Amino acid sequence: MIPFFVVSFAWLFQSLTGFGAGIFIIGILSLFYDPKMVIVSSAIFNFVGTVGLIYQNRKGKVDAYLLFSLIAGSIPGIYLGAWMLDRIKSEEARILIGGFIVLLGLYDLAVQKEWIRIRIGRHMGVPMGFLGGFFAGLVGMGGPPPLVFLAQHIKDPSSIRLILNLYFASNVILRLVAYRHLEVAFLDFNFIMAGLLGLLFGLALGSMLIKRLPAYLYRSGVTYAIILLGVLLFIFGELH
Repeated sequence: MIPFFVVSFAWLFQSLTGFGAGIFIIGILSLFYDPKMVIVSSAIFNFVGTVGLIYQNRKGKVDAYLLFSLIAGSIPGIYLGAWMLDRIKSEEARILIGGFIVLLGLYDLAVQKEWIRIRIGRHMGVPMGFLGGFFAGLVGMGGPPPLVFLAQHIKDPSSIRLILNLYFASNVILRLVAYRHLEVAFLDFNFIMAGLLGLLFGLALGSMLIKRLPAYLYRSGVTYAIILLGVLLFIFGELH
């Protein structure tokens, strides 16, 4: 039952913000199961979730340049992350990446508050996609870098969530190919089925709540969520 409840909460969060399921799933469930199994197996049902969110946000508009620059950058990042998955301790990765995510969230907050005026340009899609792909391949989560990038160029929450989940869908496919090619794959089908049921429940609940979430609340809430998730990675790394 643990995977069901964790995945339900994780995908409720992601349906509202457009990202974040991976950190809750990997961070919490790695305390109870083998981290590599969680990372690889969760990619299966997470793909179903990204397709559901693509449909949920189908009224959003796609900026093809931003989307394909992110995907192009993610390809080498995913392979590098998958290669390192077998060569680094999971708790060390969480602590390092947690620090990066906190700094990224603080940067986005500073831009919003106009404490600093340096923004990520549209031409930075490839390196931001690379960072997202690297984190996705290594620890099964790569949302914050592309989310910060997209949020600085697109105002409509539905469009941000649509582009982000199209990017995530490509990430999952590329990750599974990389895991298979590098022989990292380790699937637990009971875990996958429990996660799939939790995902469907979380998406259904999120689809009811999303209509009540104002755009301004979404934009400000995402920044604080990024910082919170980075802190959680520190905590999970230490607990593990």
